[in-house]
Amino acid sequence: MPEQTTATAGELVRQFTHPSDLALSQPVMVTRNGRPRSVLLSFEEYERLKRRDQQAFLAADTPERFLSAIEELANLPE
Repeated sequence: MPEQTTATAGELVRQFTHPSDLALSQPVMVTRNGRPRSVLLSFEEYERLKRRDQQAFLAADTPERFLSAIEELANLPE
């Protein structure tokens, strides 16, 4: 993952363009009173993370095809 840049909430309010442009290529951590508060991401990165999050499911809801594949892998000789 690219290096992370930090901007204060005040900097973000006064000049949104620069941190917003940086967020197209790397996350920008926004701090308030010296503490991390939020992260500014590109829309593409946000969508990627959203899709990835939607791929998660409970172990009890694991599709049968995945269970079969896991079982086959577990039975392979070492």
